[in-house]
Amino acid sequence: MKMTFYLFVIFIISIMIIGCKPDQLEIEIYTSDIESASEGEVNEVPLKATFSILGEDEDNQLPKAKKIALKYLSSESTVEVVKGDYGSTMSIVSSIPIGTSSALKKYLKKNKRIAMIVFEKGNVTLKQTKLLSKLDEELSEINFMLGAKLPAKNTTFRIVSDSKKKVNIRATAVFSEEKPYLNFSKDIKKRKSVVIDFKGGDESVYSQISPNIIVKL
Repeated sequence: MKMTFYLFVIFIISIMIIGCKPDQLEIEIYTSDIESASEGEVNEVPLKATFSILGEDEDNQLPKAKKIALKYLSSESTVEVVKGDYGSTMSIVSSIPIGTSSALKKYLKKNKRIAMIVFEKGNVTLKQTKLLSKLDEELSEINFMLGAKLPAKNTTFRIVSDSKKKVNIRATAVFSEEKPYLNFSKDIKKRKSVVIDFKGGDESVYSQISPNIIVKL
């Protein structure tokens, strides 16, 4: 009897974790976006988030979740829900701003965003805003399985160079092209790109800290 109870508790906890964190977060940044950020400008970069939701949506809660999510995203954002054999997948296509801390502070007063890319002293860091906590609360009120928290289970940065000079990209404890790197470093030329994956599983440091890339222009 006790074993059954413990298994039930573990199952519930695992479902809550699945519901709260995106399975996949994809962000694309051009080096010109970083250059503009270094000059005090703020630009929007594309973001895609994918959530897996177990079980059937018998109470029709996902359309409600979609409506809530759109309140916290940029106006051109889309939210799609696809039903599968064992549950549903919710995909969010939106954009988030990149800039310095001071520039983003001003920008976010007029623009609602759940996350941002902060550029300071060569560091490009994904951070959540206060609105993400509010979104998480609203979604949790619909169903405890729903929610929105960072870091994601897997965060992918695609850095594309449109700079004349080569750009050096560095990161710690990441994957690139399915290969693990403790200290990743790569120079990219114009029209070339690099993809870096930050694994945010329970045993990873990126389950607790924000993904961070060092860019040398």
